[in-house]
Amino acid sequence: MAIFSVQLDVRWGDLDAFHHVSNVTFLRYIEECRAAWLDSVPSHWQDGQAGPVVANINLNYRRPLLWPARVEVSLKPHSPGRSSIRLEHEIHSLSPDGEHAELHADGTTTIVWLDWKKGESIPLPLPLRELAGKD
Repeated sequence: MAIFSVQLDVRWGDLDAFHHVSNVTFLRYIEECRAAWLDSVPSHWQDGQAGPVVANINLNYRRPLLWPARVEVSLKPHSPGRSSIRLEHEIHSLSPDGEHAELHADGTTTIVWLDWKKGESIPLPLPLRELAGKD
């Protein structure tokens, strides 16, 4: 189960009225990582007939994140089921040399594969199951 990650810059617009990154923005960072991961999966699952929907998100805010900063958002696929997969996430700030400085949030997202026309769950695509180590 390989860890996938992206690095993002904290933008001034990510801040809330208390001058730290908004809790909603943490979810956007995770969304960006998840979208990049799905885009990297080598398959033809992006046919428009079916795709992922978020069924659950659980996020633990560990410490405030301030601007300016650069973060690394990671994703690790875990526990594939028939039609769903759990993704474990971490958001770390990065030091100037690119090393993890602090953990700011961690949590999980569960995505379910859905047939768009029927509105019903369908089996998870094989390439995603293989990435999570279960075929």
